[in-house]
Amino acid sequence: MVADEPVSALDVSVQAAGTELLMEIQCKEKTTLLFISHDLSIVRYLADRVLVMYLGHVVETGSTDQVFSPPYHPYTEALLSAVPIADTRVSKKHIVLEGDIPSAVNPPPGCPFQTRCRWKAQVPEGLCEREIPAPRQLAEGHQVKCHLDEAILRAMEPVIEIAAE
Repeated sequence: MVADEPVSALDVSVQAAGTELLMEIQCKEKTTLLFISHDLSIVRYLADRVLVMYLGHVVETGSTDQVFSPPYHPYTEALLSAVPIADTRVSKKHIVLEGDIPSAVNPPPGCPFQTRCRWKAQVPEGLCEREIPAPRQLAEGHQVKCHLDEAILRAMEPVIEIAAE
């Protein structure tokens, strides 16, 4: 079953009902659900595995826990910072994407995210502007397409942290 932004224009209570219905159908029919969304809070609730795309390129893939915890692709990092959270126990980094939004018809050379990436200066010799990154295995089942050095990726701080009770 493919669901493309099925609850994006709905209020929160209707979103919850729609999400529950999709999960019920998935369980009852024993089928796979391909859930397409920009709302990572719903994705986290529904998904076993997550695939993050930017400008038609897969930039990160992994289990839900892997994609929602560092290290992550810089676009995933920005998406996570946009998740609305009302829980006062949760602290969140606020990341504002700057730079030009590239054209999907005439994409920039190199990494598709390079015109908006806050980490690009950490990559030597303008590699981001010249080459599309190859997929890199960070852990079993967790891949990211990014030129950042692995040490920088592994040193990333979480975007979302939940305080201990």
